[in-house]
Amino acid sequence: LFPYTTLFRSKLLEQSITSNTKVASSLAIEIHDLRVKAAKKLEKELTKSIRELNMNGATIRIELKKKEALDRHGLTKLRFLAETNPGEGLFPVKEIASGGELSRILLSFRQVLSMNDSISVFLFDEIDTGVGGETALSIGKALKNVSFGSQVIAITHLPQIASYTDNLISVSKETFDKRTFSKVNNVVMESRKEFLSAMAPIQ
Repeated sequence: LFPYTTLFRSKLLEQSITSNTKVASSLAIEIHDLRVKAAKKLEKELTKSIRELNMNGATIRIELKKKEALDRHGLTKLRFLAETNPGEGLFPVKEIASGGELSRILLSFRQVLSMNDSISVFLFDEIDTGVGGETALSIGKALKNVSFGSQVIAITHLPQIASYTDNLISVSKETFDKRTFSKVNNVVMESRKEFLSAMAPIQ
């Protein structure tokens, strides 16, 4: 009787697994199709956003491929591709984007998805790498827009970006008794203009 009961339970479990797998696969296909449709709109918005950050001619593509079988990660295989310069072709973002470009692409993602995600704190480390002038102003404005819905911490050397902050903090190094110390100061409103002017490079 015991072997029979065990076999019966095993069969029930197999049937349950088969049934649930079919349901899960069906739902995964629906989700995949929705992702493909949404990706077209998202990649257009991302491309528009990064170009507004002076990555002129850059293009973002979202590649979605259906896996042969459903696994614990789902049915969709996703890759973010970018062409940072016209005519260079599309490649995975992580392989071709510089540090500054990656930061701007991340900033674009945040701008586009700001109303739909739950991330509340963003740290942008030297997003101004390799940029200046109008590009820096564009980045500053974009960071300000993101800050309306999230906490943004940006490390920058450019006054164009720093001028958009609500709280300006200066970090400097000092040597005392043969030791180097980091000094952190909150730049209050009275000295803000003077500090931002000092950040500008001497021509």
